Amino acid sequence: MRKYFLLIAVIALVVAACSKEAGIGGGTQNPGDTTGLPGSGSGNKDSVVTFTDLKFALTPASESYGRVFSSFKGNVYLDNDIPDTLGKYIDVAFNNFGSFSMFFTSPNDETFDLNIPGTLTTLVRNMVPADTFNVNSFDTITHASTLKQLTIATDDETFASADMPLVVFFQNGFAKKGIIKVKAITADYIVADVKVTY
Repeated sequence: MRKYFLLIAVIALVVAACSKEAGIGGGTQNPGDTTGLPGSGSGNKDSVVTFTDLKFALTPASESYGRVFSSFKGNVYLDNDIPDTLGKYIDVAFNNFGSFSMFFTSPNDETFDLNIPGTLTTLVRNMVPADTFNVNSFDTITHASTLKQLTIATDDETFASADMPLVVFFQNGFAKKGIIKVKAITADYIVADVKVTY
């Protein structure tokens, strides 16, 4: 009797395992994919995503640090390691023309030396006066409603290493608004935190 019970139990486990594998492959019992893409309006509309200690290279073609950032992927990409399919998800690019002339820009801006397929236009405000937004307020932001109130237009301004810490406003091609807090500079890169609407 015990042999029959074990045989029936093994058959039941095999059938259950096969059913689960079929479900993983897209079986009819699976719910649809509800993962939202940027701009889709899914998720908590008052959420803020935070990225900390991002490193942006001061020089082109760095083998250690990148110059373009995607909030969708949460990465800063090396110049020679930007996937062709990622273009529309690149938020900002960083340019450095010396310690007195650094700036973030749209990844499709003519001043940026990389041609990334599929990029969208990002609005970037590099010069944000302290009476408009105090850099110390950055760390207290927890709600997207704060970011959504920002006035963002491309200003073609630059900042210097002596200006740090400072904030930069941006609005990507999906109309997601964000703030970059540039915290420090080293010999090879700047260090920044980013907060962006979800």
